[in-house]
Amino acid sequence: MNKKAKFKKITGILAALLCIVLVFGCVNAFRANKPGNSDAAPADATAGESSAVPTKTGSTSATLVCAGDNLIHKAIYTQAKSRAGGNGYDFSYAYKDIASYVSAADIAFLNQETVIVPSKEASSYPLFNSPKALLDEMTKIGFDVFNQSTNHVMDKGLSGALEDYELFHSYDNIILTGLYKTWDEMFIPQTMTKNDITFSFVGFSEYLNGLVVPKDSDLGLVYLTDTRHTKEELYSTMQKMIDAAKKASDVVCVSMHWQTEDITTPNASEKEIVQKLVDMGADIIIGTGPHVLQPIEFVEREDGSKVLVIWSLGNFISTQANKPNLLGGLADVTVKKDYATGKTSVENVKFIPTVTHYGAGRSNVRIIPFSKYSESLASSHGAGISYSYIKKFYEDMYGDLLDVS
Repeated sequence: MNKKAKFKKITGILAALLCIVLVFGCVNAFRANKPGNSDAAPADATAGESSAVPTKTGSTSATLVCAGDNLIHKAIYTQAKSRAGGNGYDFSYAYKDIASYVSAADIAFLNQETVIVPSKEASSYPLFNSPKALLDEMTKIGFDVFNQSTNHVMDKGLSGALEDYELFHSYDNIILTGLYKTWDEMFIPQTMTKNDITFSFVGFSEYLNGLVVPKDSDLGLVYLTDTRHTKEELYSTMQKMIDAAKKASDVVCVSMHWQTEDITTPNASEKEIVQKLVDMGADIIIGTGPHVLQPIEFVEREDGSKVLVIWSLGNFISTQANKPNLLGGLADVTVKKDYATGKTSVENVKFIPTVTHYGAGRSNVRIIPFSKYSESLASSHGAGISYSYIKKFYEDMYGDLLDVS
């Protein structure tokens, strides 16, 4: 074959190949623009354009509202039963004035002081049990994180604690911390993410009012008077729980239930425990159990970072008679996350003061924000508490942190 014929043959082959390419290109273009084709590229897509999600810049923030001890005495659940008109319990009256503050938060934490065991009758001091309708009301107004590492968690025995655990886990979109079905479960982080910030929650207690977890039980509950373990073993367990939480979240929140009640300043033992929790890696520490308010402050780590310590938020509700037991509040915490560094920090802390108000004979018990309280209401308080006493107590304790708007 001469060179000219050979060239013509090669040219013919190339032309045929070009036609095939053009045909397939037209078919694919038709398919790409066919209505309903989920694989179709956008009309304005350009060659080489990345489909990766753009890296976020700037920062984000989320609010965490914390409430104190939800201590359900007989007068509270008796009132709720009466208001339900023979159809269970209605706790809405007791919480209606504070509900909007709770629901406004991205995450709302409550120390549920008493267990909720539906198979047993409601009971009050010294061995508490609250109706299931209470948990219904708490979730309704916006609480989504509940702590049960309290001195009352074993008030209805091991079977009661397990039933309480199962009840909380039957609800959607809430977290139970401080009480775990098994020892191993304690090391599975309980987390909640809001606005790209993941919070984890861990709970411990100092004591159980002299009650104990049976030696042969696998119940997950860390309390520092647990004779099944040495103090060193308990602190090692706490460290492992916090380590697991830290790996799974941006912010580790630790609730710590104190043994000493009715003191308005933390004692030496509590300060020692808090320092241990700070060193373990806690980012926010929420003290519970004293039934009275204590300060809110920052404690510094060795690396200079600061840990928010809410020593005690007092009673969220109760019918105790001592004046300080009737003054509580919400800690309103704003946490910020920097997208560039991934680091989080507490940017703002406010204290929203509340009063547990009741009339003669502990009637009509309800929580009222101090911003809505008045001298007239104070004069009708069944505990004989004055408006000026309440105002001074809050100002002395919290100063610039007070939010009475």
